[in-house]
Amino acid sequence: MAKVKVTFNSKMKAYLQVQRMNMQKELEAKAEKTLGRARMLTPVLSGDLKMNGRVEKIPNGVSVVFGDSRIPYARRRHFENRKNPATLNYLERAGDQTRKEGFIVMKGNG
Repeated sequence: MAKVKVTFNSKMKAYLQVQRMNMQKELEAKAEKTLGRARMLTPVLSGDLKMNGRVEKIPNGVSVVFGDSRIPYARRRHFENRKNPATLNYLERAGDQTRKEGFIVMKGNG
């Protein structure tokens, strides 16, 4: 009697790796789109806040961020702006517009 050895080589790991890369690229594209929209909605006096926006990689995703030690007023301008009330919630509104186009999760920090 002859013995037959059957082996199965799964390509699932390669498939999962490609899908993870595709998801990361999609997240980065959505974040860049949100950043562009937020820059259009950002209040402008000197232009520092507008140009300070950026996309940062975080564990399991990306984040659109405005402000740092050089621009400490970014959070305040998001929630409070008596001079330009039409610019309130500029980052949130940009995220809402992008979310309407497809899957995106909004998480607030304050």
